[in-house]
Amino acid sequence: MADFENLPLRIQQVVQAELQTDERVSMCVLAGSSLLHPDIVLITSLRVLVLDEKFMGSLAISYANIRCNVFFSDILAVKLARILKHKIFGQARLEIDVKRNTYWIDNMRLRDARRAHQLITEQIRR
Repeated sequence: MADFENLPLRIQQVVQAELQTDERVSMCVLAGSSLLHPDIVLITSLRVLVLDEKFMGSLAISYANIRCNVFFSDILAVKLARILKHKIFGQARLEIDVKRNTYWIDNMRLRDARRAHQLITEQIRR
C-alpha cells in the first residue's frame, strides 16, 4: 500500500481536482507492470480512480493520465483473478465490470488486491 502524501505531486494535484468536497481517499495502491511508472489505484468513499504518470519526449515534461474513473454506483461486479504469472509472483488482477465495459487493474500485490476487492464489494452493497 502507498501513502497519498508520497505520490508524485502531479498525481496529487489531479486527484485533488477530481475529488468532491465530501469525498476522502480510503486506499492507495500501486499496480501495473512498470516499475518506474506504476499505475496508482485510489479507492475513495465514492469511486475507483486509476492514474498513471506519462512522460512526453523527454523526462522533464510529464502529465497525469486518468485511466479509470468509476463511481461505485456504476459498478455491476468486481472480481479477483489470478493466472499462472500472478500465482508465481504473488499478484492478482482486479476486474471491475461496468455497463458495456470491464476495467482490469493488473499486477497488484495479492494482499492489496484482496483488500481492494473487499473494500469495493462493501461499497457496492451499500
